[in-house]
Amino acid sequence: MNEETMASRRQQLKRDARGFLDKNFTFYLLLFLPIYILGLAVGFGNFAFNLNGNLAGGDWLSLLSIVSSLLSIGVSFVMIDLQRGVGEFTEPVSKSFTIFNRGSYFLGSLALIILVGIFTFLWSLLLIVPGIIKTLSYSQAIFIYRDYLDQGKKIGFLEAITLSRKMMDGHKWEYFVIGLSFIGWGLACIIIIPIIWVYPYMNQTLANFYVKLAAEDVQGTDEEDEKPTLVTSDKNSEAAPTETFYPDSKSKSDDSSHNDQ
Repeated sequence: MNEETMASRRQQLKRDARGFLDKNFTFYLLLFLPIYILGLAVGFGNFAFNLNGNLAGGDWLSLLSIVSSLLSIGVSFVMIDLQRGVGEFTEPVSKSFTIFNRGSYFLGSLALIILVGIFTFLWSLLLIVPGIIKTLSYSQAIFIYRDYLDQGKKIGFLEAITLSRKMMDGHKWEYFVIGLSFIGWGLACIIIIPIIWVYPYMNQTLANFYVKLAAEDVQGTDEEDEKPTLVTSDKNSEAAPTETFYPDSKSKSDDSSHNDQ
């Protein structure tokens, strides 16, 4: 993808995210509220424990951080559904805890967090750059895993990681640049714009990236045994149903699920 096309797509992803946020700010505020509360608890807890030299309290703060990360993953599931047109801007507090709606969501996400963390750490032992590259490569694994579950298909954790690596082939730089584009917004939080607007904006943009990339991978699939499963249709448009990059679990990825992790 050339720079002009990448830039225009990035702008469109962010424009879509802003459109959602501007029209439904209260929904996003309540959706992210538990994450904000946990973030504040961890921040104040770190300050208090460090001030008093209480190292034992760090275990509780680590647990809160893990819970916050899991909640963020569940919220990303919600935002992916919103972009696909199958989610509604209702019941935000209930949707904040989407990760706990199914045991397989919770356990699968936790397992993938651990595995991706291990793989990334091992690559980082070589140099920092390989670790960053692999972080980008594995960034979509949890979303792929979740969509497989929603389709009633079985998928292994390593297979989800492998499919993410394949999906991100040729798109890692694009994903990295999207992240960089929010540095200015983050700095603006200190002075002008509250983080309660910027954080949902960034996360909805990244959710839009996944939906867009998945649909494009489907369009480029020619082989019969790799045809994707129909996932959703956009209720708000007359466009064709959105398909997603999830080949059948018996696809070629079985042969390479243990390669180049």
